Amino acid sequence: MMDESADTTGSIGSGSGNDEQQQRLMLFDSLIELCRNNITFFEKDESETGLRLHGAFVGLIDHIEMAKPLVRLVHGFMHEYDFDPSVPGNGFRSFLYVVECCVKTALKLARYVMENRSTILFRKAVYVKEVEAYNHLMASLCTCLQHAQTLREWTSSTGDLFPDEAHSVEELFATGAVINQYCFYGRCLGFQFCESIKPLLKFISIGMAGFSEGYYSEGGRISKATSLMYTSTKYMLDPELRARRIVNISQNSNVDFCKAFWFLAESEMMHSLPSFVGFKVKVNRVITIPPEPIQLPLATGTGTGKATNNGKPVFVDIPIPKSHGGAAPIKARLISAVKRKGMIGERSNSQRSTIHPASRGMVFHCHGGGFVAQSSKSHESYLREWAVTLNVPILSIDYSLAPEAPFPRALEEVFYAYCWALRNCELLGTTGERIILAGDSAGANLNLGCAMKAIELGVRRPDGIFLAYCPVLISFVPSPARMLCLMDPLLPFGFMMRCLKAYACPSREVLEENRKRHEQRQAIVNAGLQLRNNNVTGGPSSVGRQDDNGNQTPDRSDSGDDNSMWEQLNSVNTVQNQHLSPVSDTASDTLALKSQSLGNTIDIISPDESNTITSLEEDSQPITLQQVNLNTERSNVTVVDDLDMDMPSDISSEPNTNQYVSDFIERYVLDTTTNAAGEIEPILRPVSRSQSEENIVLDIGREAISVQNLQERVTSAASNFVSKVSSTLNSITASKPIAVGGAQAELQSNLDALIARSPSDEFIFHVPKDSHLSPYWASDAVLSQFPPTKILTVVLDPCLDDCVMFAKRLKSLNRPVSLDILPGLPHGFLNFATISKEAHEGSKLCVQRIAELLEIPTNDGEEPTSKEGCC
Repeated sequence: MMDESADTTGSIGSGSGNDEQQQRLMLFDSLIELCRNNITFFEKDESETGLRLHGAFVGLIDHIEMAKPLVRLVHGFMHEYDFDPSVPGNGFRSFLYVVECCVKTALKLARYVMENRSTILFRKAVYVKEVEAYNHLMASLCTCLQHAQTLREWTSSTGDLFPDEAHSVEELFATGAVINQYCFYGRCLGFQFCESIKPLLKFISIGMAGFSEGYYSEGGRISKATSLMYTSTKYMLDPELRARRIVNISQNSNVDFCKAFWFLAESEMMHSLPSFVGFKVKVNRVITIPPEPIQLPLATGTGTGKATNNGKPVFVDIPIPKSHGGAAPIKARLISAVKRKGMIGERSNSQRSTIHPASRGMVFHCHGGGFVAQSSKSHESYLREWAVTLNVPILSIDYSLAPEAPFPRALEEVFYAYCWALRNCELLGTTGERIILAGDSAGANLNLGCAMKAIELGVRRPDGIFLAYCPVLISFVPSPARMLCLMDPLLPFGFMMRCLKAYACPSREVLEENRKRHEQRQAIVNAGLQLRNNNVTGGPSSVGRQDDNGNQTPDRSDSGDDNSMWEQLNSVNTVQNQHLSPVSDTASDTLALKSQSLGNTIDIISPDESNTITSLEEDSQPITLQQVNLNTERSNVTVVDDLDMDMPSDISSEPNTNQYVSDFIERYVLDTTTNAAGEIEPILRPVSRSQSEENIVLDIGREAISVQNLQERVTSAASNFVSKVSSTLNSITASKPIAVGGAQAELQSNLDALIARSPSDEFIFHVPKDSHLSPYWASDAVLSQFPPTKILTVVLDPCLDDCVMFAKRLKSLNRPVSLDILPGLPHGFLNFATISKEAHEGSKLCVQRIAELLEIPTNDGEEPTSKEGCC
């Protein structure tokens, strides 16, 4: 539970109910008194701005008087929906919190006007717009409170924050006036958040509006870059224009724009930031998990022991992810503060680096991003701090993203990676005594699905689950907290709807594209299988030899074209969909791991540090787990996903097969580049030695650097910097119109529209009722076996009600669960932990909760505390 000293929602979460209501009414009365004072002064002003100020203050009083009875009604029942009396928080309380923030900000504005209205420097033309903005804001909040009243009527009999299926969002918005979203994104932008977050939100909003201009415009990159600077300045100086643009973007742009904008955080320059401003770690490597059959022992009823049958262990077959594209490798990032015994890639470093014993625990992490964007790299800034403070390895999964990989692909990959981690704990530097699932937003949802699948299949369940602002009901059931996305700068209503639709309800076009991609991949696999079979039957030169353990391995001594071609194809580093890092082409440290189920041998390849420029903490050295020998009939040829290729008309004959594989290698294996949407695309580029993702020029303390070496490294670093700047600029200025012809003209018209359409227009699709998609629908039989769960969310989170309701379900089943609710922070605040004091305090609380699940002390002696409300 949250510390008793922490104030969950400012004045909303402290004191008795009567005291809270009395304080709030006093704020309202104070604002009304100031408004009347200003009305008296400006009624004598006959100028246009004087008349507008007079009318704005009159309207503000009217809306305050309208809000007071609505606030009294909500205050009377909001406590009925709390998780616990010691942790007050739900969507109804959040709206009172937002109203209170608005009143406090308007109170400061009215007082400033009263104190400075007679001075010669008072700018009436500026402050009339400010007062009018808060007038419109209070009117919209009154409409929201009316919708909250409707939700109360729908849920009063059950006490749940989610009404039954008989009521819909369309019905909710039809019962009241249309909410004016423009007022939330203009001059009042971020009024409900803490002070350190407000400038960030303004910067992001200006960037979103300016980016949309370049994204949907035509012309070259230079003209787009020039236009971007101009439009960003325009949206910074004109808040009303910015608000109109953001609302229209959220209502009219598709998921491709969301992905393109969010993937700006995946640019090469942004990738370099964590190594300079974040915590230093010794291990930060990308690994590739091959899609091979895995067996795990069947767990006992406790979820930790191993079941037996007549004294023999019982094993469970773990399904390989195949939905929407077939089997493909999975990318993951291993982060550790120190190098540990047995950890991947540390064999060659054992004599020149300190190797620590394996950790008792490990954090299995899934990143957020609305199921459509971001990666482990974009969340690395806070993961580094977690790894240092917790002093345990963190394995962060780069699951496939929608819409190219809709449900259940990401969940299948996360569960498979979890099972692989259970089986290969020693390679991750842990004994596996305590394994904790941790994730935020979409990643938290996937972690819940992973835990459910572990329980259902009977494999070892995690020892604890940490969830940050987690959606547990992927359905368009209305709730008071979900209405907060109508005013959320980071998660606008339209963006959230399109992300959920892309993940849960893929279009027919996406499904057809996935089918074609699967056929292309299977054709490559078949070509490699046929080539291998031809080599096996082609003569003595193709016969494998046995290793010391009697396993059959390919004979690499033949220098013929076929064998050479097969070696190239077998060593291809598979790139899957988006957000993948380049893999080192050096292989000096090889560790053999025998597969328990098939007796296969896997090479775990680490780059040779002496051949690359290495950072002080050996940052971001990619590791590839490649299948070397297969003793089954299954082909495990690694392939490049999302290929845009012309398939040969006949791949059955050997000449065509060899030519096809040769063409494939020449065309698609040489190199890759990142497009505007963050997707990896193959390109032709001369092969060169790969380097760390984050190179630091000087390697102080390891070896003396000659003048010649220093010059080469400085030149290389400068070249890399220029390349990163160019790549980032290309990502920003790239365009991807979602329509052509008349449709494109209509889109441009909608983006500049003066009137917003009703938000209910977004709810025109059906979401399947699947417990793996929406863990809230999970059966009591499954949830009753859940491990200890700790949930953290924020007052202003659209997923607040999801977290509260899921915590209440676990509590009703007598499962150990805690809930923390922080004030003043937005959904996704962990990504701002390095630049916001309040967000960093929230991240420290996350670390404390994970440490409690790990049952270990942290390296941070300070006790994280929650700040009081921002307003």
